[in-house]
Amino acid sequence: MSIRITTIEPGSIAEELGIQPGDELVTMNGEAIHDELDVKFYMPGEMVEIELYVQGKFTQIEIEKEHDDELGFAVETMKMTACGNDCVFCFVDQNPAGMRKAMYFRDGDYRFSHLYGNFNTMTNVGPTGLQRIVKQRLMPQYVSVHSTDLAVRTRLMRLRKDDHILDKLRYLAENDIWMHTQIVLCPGINDGESLLRTIDDIYSLGPAVQTMAIVPVGLTSHRSGLTELQQVDKQYARKMIELIFGLQKKFRKERGTNWLYLSDEWFLVAEMETPPEEWYDEFPQLENGVGMVRDFIEETKKEILSLKKTTFFAEPKVLTLATATLASGFMQRDISPILRQIRNLEVDLQIVINQLYGPDVTVTGLLSGRCFHHHFHNKSATDLLLLPPNVLNEDDVFLDDETPLQLKARLNNRPMAIFHGSWEEVLYYLDHPEAETFDIKKMKLTVL
Repeated sequence: MSIRITTIEPGSIAEELGIQPGDELVTMNGEAIHDELDVKFYMPGEMVEIELYVQGKFTQIEIEKEHDDELGFAVETMKMTACGNDCVFCFVDQNPAGMRKAMYFRDGDYRFSHLYGNFNTMTNVGPTGLQRIVKQRLMPQYVSVHSTDLAVRTRLMRLRKDDHILDKLRYLAENDIWMHTQIVLCPGINDGESLLRTIDDIYSLGPAVQTMAIVPVGLTSHRSGLTELQQVDKQYARKMIELIFGLQKKFRKERGTNWLYLSDEWFLVAEMETPPEEWYDEFPQLENGVGMVRDFIEETKKEILSLKKTTFFAEPKVLTLATATLASGFMQRDISPILRQIRNLEVDLQIVINQLYGPDVTVTGLLSGRCFHHHFHNKSATDLLLLPPNVLNEDDVFLDDETPLQLKARLNNRPMAIFHGSWEEVLYYLDHPEAETFDIKKMKLTVL
């Protein structure tokens, strides 16, 4: 087995050794190399032995270097391992037809969990994978537990056999591998006594499991032929919040943190304010939607407070904020009034209905270019149409593959931007309407 070298850094040790892109790396320090994580793990040291095929010829090289010096090559990108489950709530099954191939791939790879915070179920992780996690200290791991009750777990995830989730997590915990866990909560399936048992089982693994989050199941209009599931409503959300608030008292007393958290959707569906910053204990699961609303509110408060004494517009300006139904409550209650402290700034909040997944999908991150075009193509002009940041993927396209610039063209080139955290730059653009060319993703303005 070997892995292809893709690039060589100029002036590096690898270049001096005559290694070239296309050569194949076989081992480092006698260990087989499967991916870039292996390369990173075996790179440190003052002596590195490598075996590789250089221009097709098998070669062994001993290299002396400073301990932290890298050899100066990169290997081919890892291919993600597919998830080993068939969960009844899997969002992949709820995608409409005709989307790009990647939208129908179920990922479940512990390596990407370590690298990017992707949640995985550990179902397809065997002894070799667990040993590698421990040996290479691939942490934190982000684990979707859902349930530790085998009967519930089998129904929910459609397991073919017991995947021994608790044994796997116990092994990682005993070897001091930090973990963050989550439960996708499906009313009537993994709630009630099953939920309490799961929480207790995971908490009992000790402090290596640093957090647990509960996220409500997301359902789209594209569920024909799929298992019937119940949507979380206002009454259910309020009961869940009351339950979790009660459990947190024990965890905070014993570990000094709440440990167990609810994602923002629970509070938005319940039509309740999100808890204060302290409740989130420095936001350990922010990227999982736990505390994003509170963090956004507090950061907006701080920035606008620092700007409002010196920032104003000589003439009225209209800033249009696009959001989805679920977030509209806190946007109207908290964000719009803060922004209106800027003199002569009118804030126009527009609630966009999801045309891709259906009106029952009310989260902002699942809005597409089609959704924004449908909503705004007949709307009157504005000084700036500001779209939320989580509507683009890592390739800077919407879920339906439309780019922001294509959307802007279809909206008659009206001023438009994707918000990425700086209200100061938004206000600057509003005050300099001649700056029509700018990097939409980074909101880096170029005044013409």
